[in-house]
Amino acid sequence: MKRLAVLVKNEKVDAVTVSLSELNLDAVIYDVKSVGKEREQTRSGRGTSVTSSHLPRKIIAAVVDDDKVQATADAIKKSVDGKGVIIVTSVDDFIPF
Repeated sequence: MKRLAVLVKNEKVDAVTVSLSELNLDAVIYDVKSVGKEREQTRSGRGTSVTSSHLPRKIIAAVVDDDKVQATADAIKKSVDGKGVIIVTSVDDFIPF
């Protein structure tokens, strides 16, 4: 089994979850902040401005069978127009409860 962790912008979460649900897969969504190639963002509110290099992102994680990894990755890439990262790791044990 493999764990797919998809790092995407917040606005792409719905597209990924829809593509996973079409494949009958469950997922877990994590709120994260990333630091990367993109520029800093300046946000203002209540009379102050804040500049942040930590950009809000989501990680959507799902565990799939080895033979379904490529089909799942292709569906995810298609749903987000190739903008994101998919990290694939091995799952040694899976204990449902």
